[in-house]
Amino acid sequence: MFRKTLIDLLLNDPMSLKQISRAVDESPGQIAEDLNHLVRSLKHMEYKAVIEPASCRACGFEFSEGNVSKPSKCPSCHSTWLREPKIAIQGKS
Repeated sequence: MFRKTLIDLLLNDPMSLKQISRAVDESPGQIAEDLNHLVRSLKHMEYKAVIEPASCRACGFEFSEGNVSKPSKCPSCHSTWLREPKIAIQGKS
């Protein structure tokens, strides 16, 4: 049930993990688990996940697309000033 709510919430509307957590009043850890499962489950549905990867605001380093949670620090400059990844759901075309 909760994963269906995530699809409705994220349909064509990119949000970060913190934004989703506030919107549905759940812990970020629970949201991350559900999002990871949802991304795998979307392969069998008419939707696809679009993940804007996390990036470093200090040096511009861009993290890999596969992770939905915010990294702790930049491997390039060791800054903790990071932009969270944003997740959206779109219809397959």
